[in-house]
Amino acid sequence: MTPFEPTALMMIEACRNHAQDLYGAAALLKEQGLPNVAYHLATLALEELGKAQLIGMRSMSKRDDADAWYDKQLEDHVKKLFWALWGRLFGRRPDRKEIDSLRGLATIIHGNRLRGLYVSTDAAQFVTPKESVGEDLLTPLMSLVEARLGMEPHLTGVEYDAKDLELLNWFSAASDDPEKRGFIFSAESFDKMEALGGREWITWLKTELEASAATAMASLEKEMKRGQPEESEALQDKWQLKIRLFSQSHSIRGKDLNRWNDRVTWLKLYPVDNKKDQILVELRLPKIVSLQAVWYAGFGYSNALLTALNIASGGLFWWQQPGNLSRFYENLMDVETNMKAEIRRSPELKIGWPRAVLDSDTLDRVVVAFVAMPQPDDRLKHEPFNHYLTGVAYLAKTDVFLQFEIQAYGAFLASLAAALRIYRADLGHDFAVAFSRIMAELTADEAFQKKHADLIASYNAHSLTLGAITLSEVVEMKCICDATFMGIFVQVTQERAQQEPNSGD
Repeated sequence: MTPFEPTALMMIEACRNHAQDLYGAAALLKEQGLPNVAYHLATLALEELGKAQLIGMRSMSKRDDADAWYDKQLEDHVKKLFWALWGRLFGRRPDRKEIDSLRGLATIIHGNRLRGLYVSTDAAQFVTPKESVGEDLLTPLMSLVEARLGMEPHLTGVEYDAKDLELLNWFSAASDDPEKRGFIFSAESFDKMEALGGREWITWLKTELEASAATAMASLEKEMKRGQPEESEALQDKWQLKIRLFSQSHSIRGKDLNRWNDRVTWLKLYPVDNKKDQILVELRLPKIVSLQAVWYAGFGYSNALLTALNIASGGLFWWQQPGNLSRFYENLMDVETNMKAEIRRSPELKIGWPRAVLDSDTLDRVVVAFVAMPQPDDRLKHEPFNHYLTGVAYLAKTDVFLQFEIQAYGAFLASLAAALRIYRADLGHDFAVAFSRIMAELTADEAFQKKHADLIASYNAHSLTLGAITLSEVVEMKCICDATFMGIFVQVTQERAQQEPNSGD
């Protein structure tokens, strides 16, 4: 007797047979000198075996939401590989060599497969798909598929009870969580697997992680109830936040961040491997910051750094990269000729930033900007920077669906007006006069001065002509703000140095 429904059994057998065919085709392609394509077919064979595992579990499940859970995994390449590799460990005791070989292997195999299928666009580390898969990658995968095909029974007589399926459901979800995955695939965890066996190991994992969650909840409740720390402990490090910022304008290099990290103890900057447009920020807050205030303090300092980066670099830094800058569709076909067509917005909604690096000189200016910005409790002086960051947000979110050129220009204009009113009262209270004077300080280009004076007048009169403000004009207004703010920051820094001549800063 088999526990599977006839349809499920038919699909399981078809998966196994198809996996065998894919493996055979992969072996032929390997002999013909196409290792990358052979690797892809061998990976597909593994996916079919993982699919058989999922179909079998779905067939035996009695839960109402079974289809939703299993079907989602049946569409996930890495998950199917995961079950091909790990599904056979349930109910038996693997050895240490097998355990170590499986650590993170599903993701590695999928990554290797992609490199073998698509031409890389990374000029610094370019390699053709055919060259990306050598014998060192292909031979172990072929051996693994062959072994899995050899040990895979026809699944008749195999049965998971309801508790097994519930446990596997939990295991699949837990392995998707980055924090839980770190523990699941740790050396300590694998030691337990080797000692206990698959089923008992997953039970142990669930118990340990639930106990850890309970401990964390108790700690959270205790933290919520704690009072102010002693004065001697108030400035001790308590919280650590990590954020990721993206740049459209600057390339990030690790060596230029080291000088910052040598000087700033509580706010560290790190590069991201192979991601020159990204920067990781590690922010530490002291014990005096309560749990309830961590979000506000962390977000406030993060935005202050983001503002300083944009002002001091003259570029664009934001929380994420925009998409859909030139088209709104996935693909376009001419059904009459059955040919793929391509229609794009021109010009693309992308700023032509000059090639720039977030180098030591730029980071020195970021330090000046970050330190000179108003303190969190000095709310009146925050107005220019709130408008400025709104302008950056409009710039970063502009795409073919929503274009915010006019709104971004207006936000930077409001930022400049507030900055002149609050920080440059010496230029006069009439904005038109103050603008003319600040522009004379910044540039001798009279045509540039007149262009923006006319744009501001039209903007304020709500009489802008179509296309008068493009991304170019927005960036120009941003640059006017950047230069104005940097002048203000230098002045603030000099005034502080005069007030505290022996501060050592």
